Amino acid sequence: MAEQRKHGTDPSGKHLPDRDDTARLTSLKIRVRGLVQGVGFRPFVYRLARENGLTGFVRNDDDGVFIRVQGPDDPIRTFLHQLEHHPSRAAQLYSIKQVTCDQESFQEFRIEKSSSTSDRITQVSPDITVCEECLVDMDSQPHRIGYPFINCTHCGPRFTIIRGLPYDRPATTMAPFEMCDTCRAEYESPEDRRFHAQPVACNTCGPHYTLLYTWRDGRGAGHATDTSQETTASHETEIAGILDACTDILNRGGIIAIKGLGGFHLMCNAENEDAVERLRNAKLRDGKPFAVMVRDADSAERFVSVTPVEADVLASWRRPIVLLNQRQAESGQGFSDHPRQHPVRLAPGINPGCRTVGVMLPYMPFHHMLFDRIPDSVLVMTSGNLTDEPIVMDNDEAMRTFRDMADAILVYNRDIHNRTDDSVVFVARGVPRIIRRSRGYVPEPVQLAYPAEGILAAGAELSHCFAVGKGHEAMLSQHIGDLKDPSTFAFFEESVSRFCSLFRVKPAIAACDLHPDYLSTRYAHQLDLPVVEVQHHHAHIASCMTEFHLDEPVIGVCWDGTGLGTDGNIWGGEFLYADLASFKRYAHFRYLPLPGGDKAAKQTWRTGLSLLYQVYGEAYRELELPIVKDLKAKQEWSMIQQAIERRVNSPLSSATGRLFDAVAAITGICQHNSYHAEAPMKLEAIAAAQESGEYDIDIHSVEMPIAAPDRPAPADSPADSTRAVINPDPMIRALVADLQHGVPLPIISAKYHNTLVSVIEATSLEMMKLYNTKRVILTGGVFQNRYLLEKSEERLESAGFEVFSPHAIPANDAGIALGQLAVASRRLMS
Repeated sequence: MAEQRKHGTDPSGKHLPDRDDTARLTSLKIRVRGLVQGVGFRPFVYRLARENGLTGFVRNDDDGVFIRVQGPDDPIRTFLHQLEHHPSRAAQLYSIKQVTCDQESFQEFRIEKSSSTSDRITQVSPDITVCEECLVDMDSQPHRIGYPFINCTHCGPRFTIIRGLPYDRPATTMAPFEMCDTCRAEYESPEDRRFHAQPVACNTCGPHYTLLYTWRDGRGAGHATDTSQETTASHETEIAGILDACTDILNRGGIIAIKGLGGFHLMCNAENEDAVERLRNAKLRDGKPFAVMVRDADSAERFVSVTPVEADVLASWRRPIVLLNQRQAESGQGFSDHPRQHPVRLAPGINPGCRTVGVMLPYMPFHHMLFDRIPDSVLVMTSGNLTDEPIVMDNDEAMRTFRDMADAILVYNRDIHNRTDDSVVFVARGVPRIIRRSRGYVPEPVQLAYPAEGILAAGAELSHCFAVGKGHEAMLSQHIGDLKDPSTFAFFEESVSRFCSLFRVKPAIAACDLHPDYLSTRYAHQLDLPVVEVQHHHAHIASCMTEFHLDEPVIGVCWDGTGLGTDGNIWGGEFLYADLASFKRYAHFRYLPLPGGDKAAKQTWRTGLSLLYQVYGEAYRELELPIVKDLKAKQEWSMIQQAIERRVNSPLSSATGRLFDAVAAITGICQHNSYHAEAPMKLEAIAAAQESGEYDIDIHSVEMPIAAPDRPAPADSPADSTRAVINPDPMIRALVADLQHGVPLPIISAKYHNTLVSVIEATSLEMMKLYNTKRVILTGGVFQNRYLLEKSEERLESAGFEVFSPHAIPANDAGIALGQLAVASRRLMS
C-alpha cells in the first residue's frame, strides 16, 4: 500500500494524488437529496470517484446520500458534473449541496455502512422493471440461469417489499432469505452491480415460484370449474415446467392467477373471446376495459398506434399501462395486419365501446421468460381482484379468491408488504398524463414550496389516494380504490398506518373534503386532530397548482362528476378564481336535478330524461328519440318526474360529468354506466376528430346562486361570488334536432365536445378581463377526456393563455389529497 501510494495508485491501479500535492487538493462535503437509495446510486458514486482518482467515502443516511470527496480541482469538477447530469438510471436528484471542508488523510474511496440518526427520511424507491443486464445474466450466470427473481442495484422490487428505513435487507421481506456465499460476495463487492442490492438472490438461496392447479374432474384449462369437487392437489415448482404449463393453459383458453410485484393479476389470451368472457364473468366486471401485456412496442403496433413519446413511456423503467389508440381494420373489428408480425384480433370483450387499449410491457423476469415461449401473444393482465375490492397480495387469500376463477395459481414465497396496482398513463399533445399513480411511481414524493410536516390529507372517496406531509414534501399513497367497499377502507387504514411509520410522520393536522358523508371525511374527524375542510374543486385546482409550484391566483376550470359545493348543491362544472388558500366561484353550469341521487350516476337514462324535461317541459314526451320511446319500459319514470318537480331525492348538480352522462343517454350511446365514467368514455370514443362544428350555448349573468333547500349557503360563502351560469338549452335543442335529422353520431359527439371547448375559452376570456390573469388550470376527471383536453389547451393557448393541466398527479379524485394538503398548509401559514 505504501509503495502504491508513493507512486500515485491505489490497490486497483487508479491514480491518486501524491502526498506532496495535498496543498492543491479540493476537499468537499456533498449532500444529495432525492430518489437516491435503492437505485444503485452509491455504487455509481463509488465508480465515478474511482474513475476520477478521488478519495473519500459515500453513505446512505436518513437525509439522503452523504459524500465526502477529495482530490485535484479538475477531477473534482468532472466528478460533480457527472454526478449532477448523468446519475444512475432510476435516481432522481432534487438537490446537491456542497461545502468546502478541511482535508483528511483518505487512502481510497469507499462505501460506508448506512446510518439512521434522526427522524428525517430519504426517499423510498418505487419498484423498477428488470434491467437488460439482468436479462442477459439470466441466460449466462451459472447460478442465475433461468432464475425468475433476478435483480441488481438498477432494478427489481423496492416499495412493495420495504418494511422500514434505512433501506437495508433486514427491513424488507427478503429478510428470511439467507444469501449464499456467491450472492454475498457480489453483495459485498463495491465493484459488483449487485453491491447492496437488497433483494439479491439466485437459484440457490432466493424465492421461488410454485404453480398450483385448480382443475377439477381432470378437465383441464379453459373449462368451467365444478365447485362441488375438491381442487386437485397438484403443483409444479421447476421453472421450466411452470413455463410449459402456463403456455399450455393460455393456448387452450385458460385463466391463470399470477403473483406480480404488488399483487396478483388474472391472465388469459386476449384473442380468445371465450377466455375473455369467462374472465369478465368471473371478476364480476361488466364492461370495464381490460389491460393487456405484449412483448415489446413493435408487438403492440399490430393493434394500436404508438407515438415515439408513448413508446418511451411504455418502455420506461416505471412500466405503466399506457392508453393507446386502437387500430381499426376496414371490417371495423378492431384488428390490423402489421407487416412485421402476424395480425392480432383482440376479443371484442377487451374494451367494448372504447377507442383505446391499455397496454403494458413485461416488467418482471417471469414475464420475459413467458414471452420467450409465446412471443406473438397478447395477454390480458388485469388486477387480481373482484370488482371494487383491493388487489389480492397474499398467497392464501389468492387460493380462496381464485380457486373457482382460474385454472392455475402462480405464487412465490416472498411476501408483498405494500400492495400496489399497475399505474395508468395516457399521452396528450406529446405529454404523459397519469390517470392512476401506483406501481413504478409511488412513493416518490411531490416537492413543495411550503412546509407540510404532520399534515394528513384524507383524500376523496372514489379513485382514492391519501397524502402525508414530511418537511417540504408530500408523500402520496398508491391507488386505494373506492372507500365504500369495506375491504378497500381497511386497506386505506392499513396504508395510512404504514406510510406514517415508514416516513416517520406523526399526524398533527387532518385535511379532508367538505362532504360529511365521505368515509375519508369521517376518518379525518375521528383522529382527534384539528381538521381543515377543503372544498372538493378547490382541492383539485390546488393540486395542479402544487404540481407546477404556482402560488398566485389562477383561473381554475374544474370539471368532474361530483363534489359538495359551499351552497349545499353538487358541483362539478366550475370556473373558480383561486389561490392555495381560498377561491371565488365565477361561473358554473346550470343546476340539473339528479333523480334518485346516486342512482343517476349509474342509470344515465335518469339524467338524460331529467335534462330533456328541463329543456322541453312536458313536450319532451313528443320527441322522436329512443330514450323517450323507451319510457313505457321504465314504469318508475312517472314517479321520478314527480320527485323532480317536488325536489324529492333529486339533488341539484352543476357537474359536467353528469352532462356527459345525459348526452350519452339522449344519443343512445350509453343508458347505464356499468363502470365509472363509461358513458363519457364511449361518447368521446366516437367523436369525429376532423369535425369543427359546434352548437350554440347560453352564458348569462346572474345575481344570486341557487341554494339547496335543506342546506342554505353560509353568509360568507364563496358561492356568493357567482357571476354567470352556463345554460345548455340551445345546445341540447340543436343536438336533438341533429339526431332527428339523422346526423351521424360521431359528428354530434364532436360538435358537443367542441361546444364545451368554446365555453371554456369564452368564460376564461371574461375571467381574464375581470381578474387580470392569463394563467388557466384545467383539471378534474372530465379532463381525462383526451379530445376535450387537447382542443381546450390548443384554443386557450391560441387566445394567449398560459395553460396548466395535471401531468404527474392524476386529474381525477386521486389528486384531491395533494390539494387538500396544500390548502391546509397555506391556511395554517396565514
